[in-house]
Amino acid sequence: EFGEELRADAVLQRKLNSLPNVRVLKMAQTTEVKGDGQKVNGLVYKDRTSEEMHSVELEGIFVQIGLLPNSEWLKGTLELSCFGEIIVDAKGQTSIPGVFAAGDVTTVPYKQIVIAVGEGAKASLSAFDHLIRSSAPA
Repeated sequence: EFGEELRADAVLQRKLNSLPNVRVLKMAQTTEVKGDGQKVNGLVYKDRTSEEMHSVELEGIFVQIGLLPNSEWLKGTLELSCFGEIIVDAKGQTSIPGVFAAGDVTTVPYKQIVIAVGEGAKASLSAFDHLIRSSAPA
């Protein structure tokens, strides 16, 4: 964790802390991911409190960029949640008819690539359906 505290749900933190093979590092700034050309085998990080460098041997990493959606530029146009996520319905439709959104910037739960890809496909199909229905003669 780059900061002083974990920000995950309390239930997830309890589970994490109960695992015997986990050590939680806080105030850690990753500076290097090491590998042998085929796979990851280590990580170097700086302790942000002491400025000391540390190396950890490991067999894999999970990269998480951040928790805040990049939606600041949409304020005042689309309806956003209190967390800044674009509010969408089951088809990816936003508060503006004909405007669709998908991915981690939306209110869809489980911010994972596989979810975002599926939501992107759904939103694009919904946009196509919207265009066909709105441009078809009566």
